[in-house]
Amino acid sequence: MANKLNILKYYMLFKNKKFSNREILEEYQQNRIKKHLKFVTTQSEYYEKYKDVDLSKFPIMNKKLMMDNFDKLNTVNIQKNKALEFAIEAEKERNFKPRINNITIGLSSGTSNTRGIFLLSDTEIEKWAGFILARIIPGELLKKHKIAFFMRANSNLYESVGSGKIKFKFFDIYKPIEENIKELNNFNPDIIVGQPSVLKEISTASSNNVISINPSKVISIAEVLEHQDEEIIKKAFKLTKVDQVYQCTEGCLAVTCQCGNIHLNEDIVYFEKEYLDDKRFIPVLTDFSRTSQPIIRYRLNDILVESKEKCGCGSCFTVIEKIEGREDDVFIFYKQNGEIVKIFPDFIRRCILFSGDIDNYRILQEENLKINVYVDCNEELKNKIVENFKKLSKDYNFKFPEISFYSYTYDKSKKLKRVESLVRM
Repeated sequence: MANKLNILKYYMLFKNKKFSNREILEEYQQNRIKKHLKFVTTQSEYYEKYKDVDLSKFPIMNKKLMMDNFDKLNTVNIQKNKALEFAIEAEKERNFKPRINNITIGLSSGTSNTRGIFLLSDTEIEKWAGFILARIIPGELLKKHKIAFFMRANSNLYESVGSGKIKFKFFDIYKPIEENIKELNNFNPDIIVGQPSVLKEISTASSNNVISINPSKVISIAEVLEHQDEEIIKKAFKLTKVDQVYQCTEGCLAVTCQCGNIHLNEDIVYFEKEYLDDKRFIPVLTDFSRTSQPIIRYRLNDILVESKEKCGCGSCFTVIEKIEGREDDVFIFYKQNGEIVKIFPDFIRRCILFSGDIDNYRILQEENLKINVYVDCNEELKNKIVENFKKLSKDYNFKFPEISFYSYTYDKSKKLKRVESLVRM
């Protein structure tokens, strides 16, 4: 299991290591990548043919390709079928402590329609725990902290954060929210971590005086943090910002700094950027801190919006304006001449946000391009939403789609996606 002294060692390393400019950072990255590839190409059967090859010549990886080649790709001799069976059983039993060959096994949530498995050794868990503590714990580590994690599944990865000074408590989002809120009130954390849809429910309970907690930090994970949801959370707990940790099974990719800006974690991950326009890009990751399950040139389908502004915190790490959504959730329309028009999720959101005071909503584009809007509002607001879509269609010259309205609903056992497209080109 993870060693607390090693976690402290990595905490100090990540807390104190600074890069004064991009040149120093990039030199550090290249040195780490070179060392990492040398190890991987001698330990992974899948990558052995790329020995002494430059990173740019490695194949682009994705979840399906990784799962198809799981047995040959990982360096700890774990078979996919055994790992998948083990991880599914852990979720059914809600017991996440057992491991295979001292390796922690976990499942991704499957939002990209391909269920993924992740592997982590004790050393990798220690590095992750030290890194995440260095990024999210305010002030000194020796001070006492209570951290409440609201997640779909617990893991040895998250349990490793706990110590004598740091009390960690996992809250299972499959439990009724009333039960979790009661436990949360008793635990009285100073840091809450959870997906925005859950944080919003907790915020509502706080505003209604159902709970009396006063966290100094709230951290959003797993879902896109919408601006209106952020405002609700900030108001409920009297915070100046809601922090974000952009974490997935492929790694911890970005964290909010003290100035409230999201920075890519370029001291542990190298990012190639596949630009969609002048600031939107798809990230292609090489995580040079993970060896059990190498993440090399792994293409996510997330859309990140890059900021060109320099952050006041002084970090030279790339600043991200927002995590806009998934590439799959770009809406598809057609011009009169049959030409395809792609509309990014942010422009779809604006059709709702510019219509008035709307709290909860979902917008789904069906395979036939019809748009379903799930929202509880009056006819006046519905008409405004339709008018905003008409304006969008005029601005981008596409045929106006059929729009239908339904009562707001979503499956709470899954990540909330405000904007979702079922169209696959």
